[in-house]
Amino acid sequence: MTPRPLDTDHAAWSAYHAVLDRMSGASRLRAAVELSEVVREIRLSGIRARHPEMSREQVVSRLVLEDYGVTLPARQ
Repeated sequence: MTPRPLDTDHAAWSAYHAVLDRMSGASRLRAAVELSEVVREIRLSGIRARHPEMSREQVVSRLVLEDYGVTLPARQ
């Protein structure tokens, strides 16, 4: 078990783990994928807010650069 975050009280942490314990592996995987998608969309929104002049493709390229340090080639 991971350590309880400092901003989370013991009751909330216990309730969180009780929910996880009741979930099947497939449900936990689905929840993790959904959370990852939501976080990615929030990050894309942040990049768009900082760079409104960028196209969708440029915003995604910026995210890839920030996450992986890889510059995607420009499409022609």
